[in-house]
Amino acid sequence: MKNVRELFSELDDWKAYKPASTMSSIAKSNHISSLEREIKERIDIEDYKDYILSKEGSRSL
Repeated sequence: MKNVRELFSELDDWKAYKPASTMSSIAKSNHISSLEREIKERIDIEDYKDYILSKEGSRSL
């Protein structure tokens, strides 16, 4: 099982990938969605609650 750091690295790689065909583009989108979903499932939102709320507050200024 990959750790979150590895998942983020793989996500960055897939986002940088330039597909050569429509099928590759679809596969890229699907893989990115899958990685994002797995990352979200692995992160405990309570650990980052204060950070998220502080970012939201700074946007409204």
